[in-house]
Amino acid sequence: MHLVIGLGPIGGNIGAHLAQLGQEVYGYDFNAERVREWSDETQSPAGSDLAALDWPSIDSVHVAVRLAEQVSSVFAALQDHTARPLTVFVHTTLAPEDARKIMSSAPDNWRVFEAPVSGGPQGARQGSMTIFLAGPDATPAEDRLLADISGRVFSMESYGQPALVKLLNNALATYNLAATARMLTLAEHLGTPAKGLFDVIAVSTGQSWMSDNLVDVQYDLLLKDVGLLRGEIGALPAGGLDDDVEQAILQARALLSID
Repeated sequence: MHLVIGLGPIGGNIGAHLAQLGQEVYGYDFNAERVREWSDETQSPAGSDLAALDWPSIDSVHVAVRLAEQVSSVFAALQDHTARPLTVFVHTTLAPEDARKIMSSAPDNWRVFEAPVSGGPQGARQGSMTIFLAGPDATPAEDRLLADISGRVFSMESYGQPALVKLLNNALATYNLAATARMLTLAEHLGTPAKGLFDVIAVSTGQSWMSDNLVDVQYDLLLKDVGLLRGEIGALPAGGLDDDVEQAILQARALLSID
């Protein structure tokens, strides 16, 4: 059985995809409504009590919470409930320093993989997301599990590197998103409808993944990752990622009549 801790957009969809593949999955979350909805959707057991689990049946643990402090709390809770060896995949995007510290704090009998993901909730649900991976050499069973939940795995040498690569990639994505948003605002200011420019961008040289997904991209998570990267390296290359980025994105969405 695969234990998924955190039934938000990433963890919930990883668990749902595994259940769809016929795997046994147990979903864990403090939010009772989220637990109920996920269990109803997947027809899989779920709850908020780790003591209720049959620990000998757990093949892997997938941690998909939001913050470093929450990952540390999950590690402590797992140790409180079982002394058995565990295979743990941490899908939370951490600051590189936090990733190195937390992964190295695990018990010696755990197999811990730092495994942040890219591809969003849809990629998690479809099993097509990208995983940035560091940890022990994967066993054949672990390789099969990674193949089930992802479309591509980039293996790296040490803890902290997956986080750094993920943060760099997301900072670049945010540059693209901010630039698209600002150009749409500028078009409207210059008397050209933002919607018209948006249609042009979709089929010409200004096109990017971010321009295609400006309507629904979770920009708050991107801005969180920009903050983590700033905390790691101090400053980013000039490019307009200042405190007005969120306002620029919201303004561009408003111009396109998107709530």
